[in-house]
Amino acid sequence: MIAQANVTLPPLLLATLLLVSAAIVVRLRPRWPLSVQLATRVVVFALLTILVQRLLGSPLSPHYSAISAGRDVWEHLIEAGWWLLVARVGVTLVRLFVVLEHRPRETQIVSDLMAGGIYLATLLAIVNFVFSVPIAGLLATSGVIAIVLGLALQNTLADVFSGVAVGIERPYKAGDLIWVEGDIQGHVVEVTWRSTHIATFQSTIAIVPNSVMAKARLVNRSRPDPTRGDTIAIKLDAAVAPERCVAALDAAVRASMVPLAAPAPSVSFNGLQGDGAAYEIAYSVASSALLDKARTEVLGQIHRHLRHAGIALAVAGVASPALVRIPMPVDMLEQSDLFGMLNADERQSLAARFEEVRMEPGVALFHEGDVPNYLFLMASGVVEITKTGPSGPHVIHRMSPGESLGAVGLITGTAYAATARALTPVKVFRMDKASVAAAIVTTPSLAAGLEALAEQGRTALARDAAAADQRQHPVPPEELRSRLRSFLRVLTAD
Repeated sequence: MIAQANVTLPPLLLATLLLVSAAIVVRLRPRWPLSVQLATRVVVFALLTILVQRLLGSPLSPHYSAISAGRDVWEHLIEAGWWLLVARVGVTLVRLFVVLEHRPRETQIVSDLMAGGIYLATLLAIVNFVFSVPIAGLLATSGVIAIVLGLALQNTLADVFSGVAVGIERPYKAGDLIWVEGDIQGHVVEVTWRSTHIATFQSTIAIVPNSVMAKARLVNRSRPDPTRGDTIAIKLDAAVAPERCVAALDAAVRASMVPLAAPAPSVSFNGLQGDGAAYEIAYSVASSALLDKARTEVLGQIHRHLRHAGIALAVAGVASPALVRIPMPVDMLEQSDLFGMLNADERQSLAARFEEVRMEPGVALFHEGDVPNYLFLMASGVVEITKTGPSGPHVIHRMSPGESLGAVGLITGTAYAATARALTPVKVFRMDKASVAAAIVTTPSLAAGLEALAEQGRTALARDAAAADQRQHPVPPEELRSRLRSFLRVLTAD
């Protein structure tokens, strides 16, 4: 008996050493690639299987020693270690081969679930094969316990498994802007096993259970890309020709800087009733964060373009709303930040000298670097202001009705710092230097009024989009006055 114990003792020690070494090496090198960890465990598993086969026979029906109680416990532990090593090899295989389209979070969830199943099966195998305890009763008892726990935790379990489903299907991810049925909208902050955290536009965090997310209607506003579309519905005077209304609304949305040029905005005429004609403006923005800004800008442009086109908004129940008077040059001068500083007689004298000019899309009012000859007042349409940069021309502004253009260059003699080109059919009022001189002859006080602009209107002059250099290198007040006086002397001398 003692001889038999001495024969089997070295294999027991070697098996123990293998199990301890496998555990220690993997713990010391946790960052090894999975393939290296798998190879190490397979080698240890093969050697351990040979030793267990020699000591106990088949691992599925082991024969333990009856020499001593301590030896019996030792052999049971070796057998349990063999099963745990089987589980570790299986888990490593799962982690190595279960990859869900390069989605690490979902891969981790699935591999964790499979690993849990493997360890549970291993535990039952150890109970059955190592300790010879029948598991039929255990399974029956655990089934009853599982039912009780399932009923008690059904909501939590529903959230967990819904989280798994959401993780695998991945209808949204952290950072996406989503709308959830029930008027919850915001950016996804985090997706946990139990819930989804959404940062709303009210600066709050909405925590929605995953079971609710799995059942609710969702709209992911970040897919297939963050571009968002928006529409504005408006009713206008039914007596106005639809062509005029569509042209004014199209110019309004094209004058806005926030909406994207591609896809191009559109205007549709989609309803006609006795108290108004219905129109819809559609446009897109680069992201949802720009929706409010774009809507504010587009509505402001619609107001401006309709007013200068003389088109009234429809009034519910009223067939003919009050007529809108189209602003004339004298009105535009009065409302101008720059020329509004002149008195009424001076503005009237200037306004009488403007001539009406119409331009088709693509026609340039002037080019960058040209010598200034005209002062322009926008009456209708859109003029795009572009400036040449290192990467080519880029848009710096779009002019709308009521705005003035070219005042800085005309008054100071500075060359145009940008190019102005009609983006839509355009109507402008323009006045050249000779007309300014004639106005001064008619109204001598106009010269003093224009000179006052140098001191009072520097901010307004700096807004002139055709003189963008003035924004970066503003002309000092003394130099501006000097240039203006020179300009006036030249005019009066001519």
